[in-house]
Amino acid sequence: MIHRAGFAWESSCRIDQVAHPGRDTDWHRERAEMWRALVERHGLRRMLFGVESGVDSVLARFNKETTGEQNALAIRTLSALGVPTRFTYITFDHLMTLDELKATHAFQGRTDLLLHPQPGARSADIVAGVRNKAFVDATTTGRPLHTAISYMLVSMECLIGAAYTRRVQAAGLAGRTLPSMGRVDARFVDWRIGVASGWAQRWVDRHFALDYTLKSLEKVLDGEQRGAVRDARVVLKDAAYDVLGDMISAIEAHPLKGADQDIHRELTGRIGDMLEHRVHRLRDRMATTVTALARQLDPAHSTTLGREHSRWESADGWRLINASDPCGT
Repeated sequence: MIHRAGFAWESSCRIDQVAHPGRDTDWHRERAEMWRALVERHGLRRMLFGVESGVDSVLARFNKETTGEQNALAIRTLSALGVPTRFTYITFDHLMTLDELKATHAFQGRTDLLLHPQPGARSADIVAGVRNKAFVDATTTGRPLHTAISYMLVSMECLIGAAYTRRVQAAGLAGRTLPSMGRVDARFVDWRIGVASGWAQRWVDRHFALDYTLKSLEKVLDGEQRGAVRDARVVLKDAAYDVLGDMISAIEAHPLKGADQDIHRELTGRIGDMLEHRVHRLRDRMATTVTALARQLDPAHSTTLGREHSRWESADGWRLINASDPCGT
């Protein structure tokens, strides 16, 4: 009815409505046909999926009741079916180990998940194909997964009363409760990841207004203009992914145990210097990107983008939008 009235629509869904290890081939084929019909006949514009991680131990800690392989199969299926998607992903959490962070970086960088749409393929062939290396190799876009993640470098929040928060409390990492924010401050079991998470939030906040402007334009545009805006957002996502790699390298150069305040300050300073280097390089690339994008937009949208880009370009420092520090670091 919504589609017949001329409206497109967006919604959110769980990954296990695309790929489920407890369901048989017929179920997966029927689900694939459903998703294709939602796009082709019922006006689905985009669907949000909370992937949150590709690391099994992290998914178990988040009580997602999914696995990394299940997420991979679902992402492949959706992209091969041509379903417009966006994915959320929690990069840092308070109970995370360095190995988990490295596995997170690797999963976000995978290039075998986002496939070219296969409009002429039968749903049954897609269901089988996403599990077949030859099919995946032949249809991959070559784009890393992080280009499809809504916001990069996100940290887990300890919400009041949440199961994850109880795990953090049991580990002795919980701090003050902030009723007005609905959350609990917490330390990280690996202090180095806590430092990285704090800097990650500053990176997110530094670029948030520009990224959100691009996201808003993406919501109201269609066709080539929408694609061009999405490509501009990928410039920010690429930089964030590189920042995560830099952070991991910095963490590996510092000991987990026996670190004193001097070592803590050294890691903090090193990551801060890395971010300055990355943002300097990003300015040049984003200037070129915004100039090209503005030519494709109507005057009102071009003016809005230009204004926000100018503000972003002139910004300095690494201030938090929420000065109380949501990462608890």
